[in-house]
Amino acid sequence: MLVFGCHTVLFKLDATAATLMSIVREDFAAVSAGGLSLRGWSDTQFRAMAILSGCDYLPSVPGVGLKTAWAMLKKHRTPENVVRALRLEGKKDVPRGYLDAFRLAEKVFLHQRVYDPRLEQLVHLTEIPDGEAWKPEHEAYIGEYVC
Repeated sequence: MLVFGCHTVLFKLDATAATLMSIVREDFAAVSAGGLSLRGWSDTQFRAMAILSGCDYLPSVPGVGLKTAWAMLKKHRTPENVVRALRLEGKKDVPRGYLDAFRLAEKVFLHQRVYDPRLEQLVHLTEIPDGEAWKPEHEAYIGEYVC
């Protein structure tokens, strides 16, 4: 849910103990797990790391997990530079069309359809900017709008 841009995620709800756990986006700077620090990372960088390491919408480049995606983004700053570095290094096989598929996965995270209870209808999680390339086939990835 954090990759979709949620600022607070509640999980491990335990009615018996009346407890829950939460992750708050603003606390990411304090997160340091397994040598990974998200201090100073933007939502865009966090989303790129999640996509590069493999997600529901795009498998990872074989051999690129969370730690590798984090390290390469930290060093190369953008997914385009990461893919370029992986190809130049030649140790991992980056599939043809990977960057196009990456961009589509990013659009899915940004523009997924969600139900807005105030409007009582499906809306885009984030509005599609005017002029952004948006094709009808993209609708299959974000949920169709049905009246």
